[in-house]
Amino acid sequence: MGFYIALLFLTRIPLPQVMLDEKKIASAVPFFPLVGSTIGGILSFIYFLGENILPLQVLSVIITASWVMVTGGMHIDGFADTVDGLFCGGSRDKKLSVMKDSRIGAYGTMGVVLLLLFKVSLLSALSKRFMINALILAPTLSRWIMTYAIIGFPYVRESGLGKAFSMYKSPWHFVFSSVCAASVAIMFAKYQGIVISFLLFGAGWVFIKYIMDQLGGHTGDTYGALNELCEVIVLLFFAILSNEG
Repeated sequence: MGFYIALLFLTRIPLPQVMLDEKKIASAVPFFPLVGSTIGGILSFIYFLGENILPLQVLSVIITASWVMVTGGMHIDGFADTVDGLFCGGSRDKKLSVMKDSRIGAYGTMGVVLLLLFKVSLLSALSKRFMINALILAPTLSRWIMTYAIIGFPYVRESGLGKAFSMYKSPWHFVFSSVCAASVAIMFAKYQGIVISFLLFGAGWVFIKYIMDQLGGHTGDTYGALNELCEVIVLLFFAILSNEG
């Protein structure tokens, strides 16, 4: 049930809806990496369909657009709000207020443009050898780091969808998600997958601590921003491997 709820929560895959309460929403957290693997599988299928008929640059745009559509762009929206808040200056309360505003500002717009450009350019830089590895591991490992932020650090707002994660979180959620993420990393990238996982954990920890210093805790928006940044970092690692290979 938790995996199904995670699919409903993290994707726009057309599935029958179920009634959700806070406990059910929280039960989805351990399955975040497996949902990431599902997203990666869809992106890999799109790559297989187009690899022999389209230039890689064009296919990279299609994959990025599909990535946005499958997820509904929900994490990109959180990324934009987080960038607006962090760069607005002022107090913690002002930053949180700006992040809550549904309108996207100049900083958020620039951030999203750069984010999508990075994804397209990094996908274009991947060799055929590492393409599937990157498409599977980027959404898988990024959602694993998200579970770490949810389980290991406080939720700063009094309400919000992310509040349920904080109320019913358990260390075992992160243990289970770690087993899932490690299994996928080893299956698709062997030792390189484990190395990338450790490097990503370090990079994710730096951003998580930065958010803690700025806001005193996390929000649904910062979870989304963390996910997007981690996806880009995984793609970057595989682009480096592609260049070396």
